[in-house]
Amino acid sequence: MSVIALIAAAGFTGARALARHNALTTAYAPAPEGMVFVPAGEFIEGSDDSQSIQPTRETFLPAFYIDKHEVTNADFKKFDPSHSYPAERAEYPVVKVGKDEAEAYAAWAGKRLPTSAEWEKAARGTDGRQYPWGNDFDSAHANIGGNDALVPVGSHPEGASPYGALDMSGNAWEWVADVHDDSGTGGTRRGIIRGGAYSYSAFQGACAYIGFESDDLTCNDLGFRCAMDAVPAN
Repeated sequence: MSVIALIAAAGFTGARALARHNALTTAYAPAPEGMVFVPAGEFIEGSDDSQSIQPTRETFLPAFYIDKHEVTNADFKKFDPSHSYPAERAEYPVVKVGKDEAEAYAAWAGKRLPTSAEWEKAARGTDGRQYPWGNDFDSAHANIGGNDALVPVGSHPEGASPYGALDMSGNAWEWVADVHDDSGTGGTRRGIIRGGAYSYSAFQGACAYIGFESDDLTCNDLGFRCAMDAVPAN
């Protein structure tokens, strides 16, 4: 019996299992310049306390790439020549961008916004750690905890995630692709933001913390980074 026939006989569960097997056994090309590789597999997502709207659970994700840094002013100006900023802030995160602008930049760059789950796995790895660098908050590892302003991306290399992504706690909040829709209970449909920002506390900078904002919000501490599906090696 062919593989396709076996999948049909086993139903969707078998097809999902095969896709999972393929994701785990495929060799992938190295991450493009400026991105890091996050391998396929399960990770511990969410939190059993108030840092997350979702309880702790194991989540499987295919392999993907994610930007090592938040998108900078210099990056964004290549997409939007009208974008202006002081010369000394070229390597600072671009902020005051709505989710639609972030998505437009990502599409222009041949990328996309990460899902909330992808963002969280890239930040915390597979062991359920509280912060990208471990379980104990350290203000020397991130631009967060009541600080006064943004800093250039990559200013805290000691705060790198298990995959080498930087600034995933603090500096600027980051848009992700997901939305939170609680309109059925009298709420509204809102965009999801991750990572906290410079003036927020360690609580908001934890990997599992999820924030919400109107999709069209623009403010001086909200930016983004991009992701891509991983490409199989030739």
